Amino acid sequence: MKSSDEMITDLYERRDRYVADKKKKQLVWRRFAVSVIAVCLVALIGIGIRKSGVLRKDPVTPAGKTGETGKNETTDITPTSLPLQFANAKELTANSTSGTPVNKKAMDPAMSEAYEKFAYRLFTQLPEGKTRMVSPFSVYVALSMLANGAEGETLAQLDGLLGLTADERNAYLAAWIEDLTKGGEGETKFTNADSLWIKNEFEQYVPKTFLDTCAQNYRAAVFSAPMDDSTVEGINAWAKAKTADMIDEIIEELDPYTVMVLMNAIALDAKWTDSFDESETEGDYPFTKSDGTMVKVDMMHGTIESKYLENDLATGFIKPYMGDEFSYIALLPKEGVSVEQLLESLQPGDIRKLCADSRWGDIQIGIPKYEEEYSLELSKTLKALGVTDAFSEGKANLSRLMELQGVYVGQVNHKTYISVDEAGTKAAAVTEVELQFKGVPQYDYVILDRPFVYMIVDSEGLPIFLGTFEG
Repeated sequence: MKSSDEMITDLYERRDRYVADKKKKQLVWRRFAVSVIAVCLVALIGIGIRKSGVLRKDPVTPAGKTGETGKNETTDITPTSLPLQFANAKELTANSTSGTPVNKKAMDPAMSEAYEKFAYRLFTQLPEGKTRMVSPFSVYVALSMLANGAEGETLAQLDGLLGLTADERNAYLAAWIEDLTKGGEGETKFTNADSLWIKNEFEQYVPKTFLDTCAQNYRAAVFSAPMDDSTVEGINAWAKAKTADMIDEIIEELDPYTVMVLMNAIALDAKWTDSFDESETEGDYPFTKSDGTMVKVDMMHGTIESKYLENDLATGFIKPYMGDEFSYIALLPKEGVSVEQLLESLQPGDIRKLCADSRWGDIQIGIPKYEEEYSLELSKTLKALGVTDAFSEGKANLSRLMELQGVYVGQVNHKTYISVDEAGTKAAAVTEVELQFKGVPQYDYVILDRPFVYMIVDSEGLPIFLGTFEG
């Protein structure tokens, strides 16, 4: 049985469909005329093409041609550049150039400390007891976009978690994203993509300044969508394309009160500078879990020239990827030290200092060959980190994001994927922030679209006529 809220939502959508259908009927003759003209034009063009002899069995869309969806179609078909087509969704704007120009600021100690502090705090709040993985970068970018629409105590709490101010973060992230995605040497590739999805009838309430800020600093594409099942499919298709097919689903459904979705997606495809020899990979290698149980893994073995990392709690190494923009760092807790103790000890600057102070040498290493996927709804985690007002219908102040009182964050979904093998590493993450609004004026509906009873009564309410209408 549907709840009262769902029934109201269904009725509200039914009314919207009624209005839409009425408008469609008013345009039917005009569309009919346009269709006839279009058919004639297509027929004439078809005749011309057939006569020209250039008809091919598998025609390729010319590079740069823009289709009806507004997406740039190209012959360069890669997982992150597919010409996406979202049913019932249209792209409003992307890469806006209006408004204040982007103010880029290179990474410095203020930004690196703020980001590292956030990353370690976020990770230590994840549920213990199983393999965990999070992309603090993806979450940081998504929350930074959200902060551009916040004010008052809501903004103060986000600033407290993320560090710095919204304008400062925008400037740092604009430069950092550009630097990470510029492409390095060899076969290492990192991509970042951001998007906003706005419920059709709420477009008018989103300030242009907010859209411009997200487009300029984060290159965010903006879509108008009905927030129904077709939007769920579109969001998942976008996530899949922007993560090179590594994450094919971030949500199963949208709350009926969802009015906006903020999204970030990143993908890394990195090859080791020195790959592992597959013949050295040892199968059924014993691996002891935290609870003492033993499992078998495929262990990749090799010798590397690297810095040997060591402090009071752990030993480890650095294994770089091609281009030297990214590296794999492993820290093994010493005997008697748990993973949790190691994580809790980490402070901003610790890893960079450890790397700088360590000595070079030849190191025999072993890395399990693994593939992991991890997903989590982050609202409880973020509340524990001090961001509470954003999730409260009565306290959230997101007035710079949408000019309606009562808009709040419903949930924050995060999903990660990683694959580590002899050749290198593939990893991806998607963060989805759902904005909800329950302040839509609610009406009592009685639409007589099923058989009904009717009567004509007198002044006392006594039925003079009584009947049913069966249609």
